[in-house]
Amino acid sequence: MVDNFRVVINIKKTILYLDKIIANFPAKEKVLRDKLSNAMYEVLEFTYMASELKEKRRYYQARVVIDIKMVDFYLKTAMDKKYISYKKYQKVSLHLLDILKQIYGWMKNEKKTESI
Repeated sequence: MVDNFRVVINIKKTILYLDKIIANFPAKEKVLRDKLSNAMYEVLEFTYMASELKEKRRYYQARVVIDIKMVDFYLKTAMDKKYISYKKYQKVSLHLLDILKQIYGWMKNEKKTESI
C-alpha cells in the first residue's frame, strides 16, 4: 500500500534522477556526493516509517522535511561549485518542492484527524 503512496513514488523518481546526477561528481567531492545520496534515501526511509508508525508519525514527517531541506542545500552547494548546472538544480528543486508540499499536506491532514 505504501509503495502506491504518491509521495513515495515522487521520492523514488527523485532518487533515481539524483543518482544519475551525482555519478558525475568529481572523486574529491565524495563527502558531498555521499551526503546528498544518504539524505535522499533517508527521506524515503522516514516516509515509510511515518506511514507505518502512527505514534511517531509527526517526528518522522519532520525528519523528512529536514532532510529535504538539507538535500536542497547540498544541491545548491554542488551548483555553486559547478558540479551541476542551474537547470538541473532547478529541476530537482521543483521535485523537492512538490514532495515538501505533499508532506506538509499530509501533516495538515494528520492534524485535522487528531482534532476530530
